[in-house]
Amino acid sequence: MTQAVNTTQKKVLLCDAAFSAMPLLEALKAARFHVAVTSGRPQDPCHALAHQSLPIDYSDRQALQELVREHRFDFIVPGCTDISYLAASTVARALGLPGFDREEIVNVIHDKGLFREYAQKQGYPIPRATGVMTDAVALAFPILIKPVDSFSGKGIEKVDTPAELDASHQQAIRHSPSGQVLFEEFVEGRLYSHSAFLRNGAIDSDFFVSEYCTVHPYQVNSSCMANRLDPVVKQKMRGWLTTFAQHADLCDGLVHTQFISRNGEIWLIESTRRCPGDLYSRLIATSTGVDYAALYVSGFCGSADRAGAPVPQSRPISRHTVSLNEDCHFVDTTLSLPNVALTYVPIRKTGEFLRAAPFDRAGIYFIEHASLEVMEATTEQIVRHVVVNRTAA
Repeated sequence: MTQAVNTTQKKVLLCDAAFSAMPLLEALKAARFHVAVTSGRPQDPCHALAHQSLPIDYSDRQALQELVREHRFDFIVPGCTDISYLAASTVARALGLPGFDREEIVNVIHDKGLFREYAQKQGYPIPRATGVMTDAVALAFPILIKPVDSFSGKGIEKVDTPAELDASHQQAIRHSPSGQVLFEEFVEGRLYSHSAFLRNGAIDSDFFVSEYCTVHPYQVNSSCMANRLDPVVKQKMRGWLTTFAQHADLCDGLVHTQFISRNGEIWLIESTRRCPGDLYSRLIATSTGVDYAALYVSGFCGSADRAGAPVPQSRPISRHTVSLNEDCHFVDTTLSLPNVALTYVPIRKTGEFLRAAPFDRAGIYFIEHASLEVMEATTEQIVRHVVVNRTAA
């Protein structure tokens, strides 16, 4: 699909066309940009919805750079994958486009091993970790082995004893494009995310979300706003991010961090500057009324007013990603909870192959509860109320 370009419009290339990028596309169109999208999958939904479809594999950074130069895009916006962000940052740096940190910091943030090294040097609150297998035996077990450059829980192995290290290392390394892994002490606690938008090195607006992994142990599938999170914990996260922004001279825009909290303490798990996937932006927007997607894209093309002060939650909404622990052919799904309003966003069609978590999901439920109290009591248990009809793979 291609529409004629209004010569007075600025042109934006969105490096993602999958369903999670749809709010970003909508935000860019609402800001009256001429929006083109690119991905290696022409069937991705944004190709049909953008002003212009340019189906190339954006992981090919040279091809992406040539595309941006050929079409004279004014801005490039990464989508909801690390590959998209890293490719877009490389092209932006080469062509002088805004919205990205210097190369060293981009690599630090998006490589788990480099982030741990940087955080250790700066004294940030992180689990003890090493990138060297022979040093891993000195860690307190159990530990996690993580591919440094994978995401969504892919390839993470929990190791209870040193005797299991070699076999688990071989499993984890298969999911790392670079063949590198991180050995990290396992920390008990509650998992949260902190999504903050920076402006001139300070937090302009931010959101805290409670996250639960109830199908795959290292992939979030249920979440809601963290209304009861200890204010001391919020203060610590904001203090850390402000310090990090100053140390790294971070540019304006999103910093999204997962962290674990226990007894008022925090441990940073990972950060990213790309938009979180699985319609995280929609969870924030429907819960708070803040257009998260518009704030995100504004970091790359200045298309939205900043939100200013944080906005308190106004609606008790949970997000649940439908996934399974085994491969199958998906048929349909239902969710049975009393006194809720449901919205379902399908990803898989009836009869399509559905891979086991963390590699696939069938769709996403947004659930509005009767009250905040019900939301907080129910979100972690939503998986018990979801039925997925399927046939064997």
